Amino acid sequence: MRLLAAALTLFGFSGPIAALLFAEDPPVVAVALDTSGSIGKPGLERARELALGILPELGPGAEAAVFTFDDQSRLVQARTSRAEDLRQALAHVAMSGRYTALYDALYDASRYVRDAPGTRKAIVLLTDGRDENSALKIEDGLKVAADSHIPVYAVGVGQVDERVLRRIAKLTGGEYYPPGTGTASVLASRIAAGPAAPEAAGEKASSRASSVPPRDVASRPAAPRTVLPAAVSAAGSRRGLWWAGLAVGLIAAVALGWIALGQRSRPRCPTCRRALPDRLSECAFCSREPPTVPPSSRSRASGEAKPTDRTIVGDTAPTVVARVGPGTEEYLEKTIVLRERPVLSVTRGPGMGLVYEVKTSAPTSLGRAKVNDIVLNEDVAVSSEHCRIRPEDGKFVLHDLKSTNGTFVNDRKVTRQPLTEGDTIQVGETYLQFRLEHRRS
Repeated sequence: MRLLAAALTLFGFSGPIAALLFAEDPPVVAVALDTSGSIGKPGLERARELALGILPELGPGAEAAVFTFDDQSRLVQARTSRAEDLRQALAHVAMSGRYTALYDALYDASRYVRDAPGTRKAIVLLTDGRDENSALKIEDGLKVAADSHIPVYAVGVGQVDERVLRRIAKLTGGEYYPPGTGTASVLASRIAAGPAAPEAAGEKASSRASSVPPRDVASRPAAPRTVLPAAVSAAGSRRGLWWAGLAVGLIAAVALGWIALGQRSRPRCPTCRRALPDRLSECAFCSREPPTVPPSSRSRASGEAKPTDRTIVGDTAPTVVARVGPGTEEYLEKTIVLRERPVLSVTRGPGMGLVYEVKTSAPTSLGRAKVNDIVLNEDVAVSSEHCRIRPEDGKFVLHDLKSTNGTFVNDRKVTRQPLTEGDTIQVGETYLQFRLEHRRS
C-alpha cells in the first residue's frame, strides 16, 4: 500500500486516488499553525488556506484537528471530519503574541495525535521554524512523535529556518516542504504513503563500514587474542560481579542516609508538621485566620451562633456535611461541593503574604517582566521570564526558562518538576508555597 501511494505521488496522482487508499484506515491529522508575527499576514493566509484544503483531500472518515501557537500553544478545533468546523475555527485565527512557542506546540500536537484512535496518524506543521520562549525543548516533542511513529510534515512559511524544520521532519519520518512547494493534495498523498524510516544514530557508522572493500578488510592483520581457561574466566567474572554489587550497595546506603538526614533537618510547622522553607517562615496553612460567624447568623432567641458554610482548608475532604439546628437531636444534612483552586502563596521575600492563582487551562508564567501572569518585579534576583507552570495530565509541572539564578523546588535546583501540594518554590529571593484551596461550587 505504501509503495502504491508513493508511486502515485511520484507520477502526480493525488486527491481522489489518495482518498481511496484511506478507505479502510482513515487517518487522523493535527495541523499546527504558527500565528506569531514573524510569519507575516501573507504567510498566515497561505497557511490558513493549506489547513482548510487538507481534510477534503484525505477522503471520507478522515479527521483533522487544529492547533495554533504564538506566546503559547492551544487547541482551537478538536478532531472533526467536517470541513465546515475547520472553516469556522480558522476564520477566527489571527496573528497575536510576542513569541513563538513552536516546541510546546509540537509536544502538544504529538501527544494529542498519539492518544487518538486509529493507526494512520500525522502532523502538518506550518511555521517558519523559529522558537521563542517555549517551556519545553525540541527533543520533548520529537521523542513523543518518533516513539509513536507519527510523521511530521513541516511546511515552510515566511522567512524559514530550514535547519530546524528539516531536523523535525527527518527524525520523525516525515518530510520538509520549502515555502510554496507543499500543497494539500501533495501532503495527502504523502500521508497515504506512510512515514519513512527515521534516521537511526548508527546509520552513518554502518554505511561507512559497509563501504570498505572486502580485500582491504582481508589484508589487515588480525589482532592477537589471548585465550584464558574457562575456569579462570568464570572466576574473574564472579569476582567482578561481587565487587560491583558491593559498590552499588554502599552508594545506595550513603544516598538513603543523606536523604533521611536532609528530611530530618528540614524545619517543620509545629502544628501540622508541614515542611517550611526555613525556621523564620510562617506556615501558609496554619497562619490563616479561622472563619468568623457573621452577626446575621446569630439566633435572636438564644444569642448563639448558627452553623454556617465554612471555607475548607488543609486536608479537609471536598464534601462536608454540616449539622444545623443546635440544641435538638434532629440534624439536617447539607452537602457542600467544593472545587479545588491551585494557588501560590508567598511565604518569604518581597510580597510576603500575597496569594496568586495558578491557571488550570493554560501555562502560568512567573518573572519580573510585565508580560508574566505573576509579576515579581520587586525581587531583583528574579529573571525577566523566570519559570512557567503548565497543566499536564491532571498535574501541574514547573519548567525553568533558563533563568540566571535557577529555580528550586524544596531546596533542589530543577529544570522540570511536577508539583505536589505543600511544595516550596524558590525564584530569586522569593519563596512561594504551592497548595490547593477549596471553593464552593
